Amino acid sequence: MSENQTATSSHAETEQSIEPRQLVVADSERRARLRDLAEELGEAVQVKRSVVGKIETMQRARQAAQADADAAREKWREKLREGDGTLTREVQKLRVAERSALSLAEEYGSFEEETAKDVPRVELETADLASKCISLRSAVIQEAAQQLYEETLMQVTDSLALAFEVFCRGENSGLPSRQKSTVDELAGQFFWRINRHICRRLDDAPVGDKVDAYLALPHFDLQDVDMDIVCSPARRQMLRKEVHGSEAA
Repeated sequence: MSENQTATSSHAETEQSIEPRQLVVADSERRARLRDLAEELGEAVQVKRSVVGKIETMQRARQAAQADADAAREKWREKLREGDGTLTREVQKLRVAERSALSLAEEYGSFEEETAKDVPRVELETADLASKCISLRSAVIQEAAQQLYEETLMQVTDSLALAFEVFCRGENSGLPSRQKSTVDELAGQFFWRINRHICRRLDDAPVGDKVDAYLALPHFDLQDVDMDIVCSPARRQMLRKEVHGSEAA
């Protein structure tokens, strides 16, 4: 191998060695459980949307039937007044139409009430799952933070020790012994500078993107979850009693 080839190879190895390592958080039982819970939450939210959608559909149908009944009643009363109280065939048809619409409105109302009985159950299920997801997500983030901290510390300890030692010598260079700063004093200055440098980087968009990519947390569908119930164990307990009571009945 020629000297040029050796230099090129050495340069390539150096470039490869200084390329940033792709950070990948280690999988764990907690992370796997979080994925499962997120999927269960998504399914529960869809069930809740379906129940709420049915109730809203029944409400609209009931209101429309009631409006038809009101319109029919208004018409036959008007016809009755115009005919001086004569019960014509048209009046009779309008009265039949009114009764039919009222009956339909009543049926829709009954369906609405029956479907509404499922609301406490689906509310409780989504709230319980959301609470578990949020709690477990915090645990997963803490787990990932500890893992990354330990990995990073292992990688930079030697470099930081070298940089700190050079910093100490630079700060105390040329000073008499009695004027030299202690290691603790210099450590405060040294790590304060590092802290300031890190804090300036926290608002950078790439840092946030890298954090999201590293954590790779599953998406939670919380759009239709009642967060007031999620944040209140007391309200969830009340819902639980209501659900159990209706099931026992």
